[in-house]
Amino acid sequence: MSLLCLLLALAPAWAHKPSYADDHSTPDLAHTVEDPDISIVLYAELTCERETVWLTTETGPREEIWVELGVPVLDRLLDYRPSLALVAPGVGDDAVPFDIPEGYGAQVIDTSAVTEPMDFWEPFTQTASWILWQGWLAVPSDSQVYLVAWNPERVTGKVWVAVGKIEDFSDVELSDFVIWVEETSDFHEVGWAVPPEELDCALLEAEAEAEDEAGGKRRQGDEGGCATAPGGALGWTLLLPLVLLRRRR
Repeated sequence: MSLLCLLLALAPAWAHKPSYADDHSTPDLAHTVEDPDISIVLYAELTCERETVWLTTETGPREEIWVELGVPVLDRLLDYRPSLALVAPGVGDDAVPFDIPEGYGAQVIDTSAVTEPMDFWEPFTQTASWILWQGWLAVPSDSQVYLVAWNPERVTGKVWVAVGKIEDFSDVELSDFVIWVEETSDFHEVGWAVPPEELDCALLEAEAEAEDEAGGKRRQGDEGGCATAPGGALGWTLLLPLVLLRRRR
C-alpha cells in the first residue's frame, strides 16, 4: 500500500497519461483519444513501413483542443523535425504525403524551422524530451478529427503527440504505473548500450528499385540468350547427328 500511495502521490509529476503505439499508421487504425480535455500522450516510432502515426477524437462542443508534438532527447534526433497535421472538415487544404478521408482537409504544422525546442523533464520516469510545438488548435465542433505525425524527410525516428491539459489519474491502477515507467524509459532508450541507427526510407526505396531494375535486365538477358541459342543441350543433341552426316558426305 505504501508503494501505491507513493506512486499516486507522484502522479501529478506526469504531464500526460501515456500510451504506446503499435500500429496506428492509417485512419482506420488511429489511436482513439476518448476525451481531448484529459491530458494524454502517445509515444510512437516512425519506420519505413509505418511512416505516419494517427490519433483521432470526437470534438463534441469544443472549438479548440490543446496539442503538443515532441521527440525524446537522443543525440541522433537533435535535428529531427517531424510535422503534425490536423485532418478535419474545413480546416484547410495543405498538401500532405498521405491519403486523408474524403471530405476532409489538412492544416500542417511544420517544425523544420525550430532551432531551439523547449526542454521537458519528466521526473517520474527520469526521461527528457524536446517539445517542438505546442498550442491550441481550432477544430470543428461535433466532428471526428485526426492528428497525424510524420517526418517529411522520410527518415525513421521517434515522436510523441500529446492532447489535453487536465491531469486525471483517477482510473489508474498500480500496475499501470509500473508499466508506464518501464515502457517510457524504454522509449527514451534509458540504459541502452547500443542505440539503433535511423534509416533513410527514400534511399532504401531507390536502392530497392535499382536492384529490381537490375534483376529485370538480368532476366531479360537470360531470356534473350535462350531465344537465340540453338535449343540448349537438347538442341545440340538433335543437331549433332546432322553435322556428322554432312561430314560423311
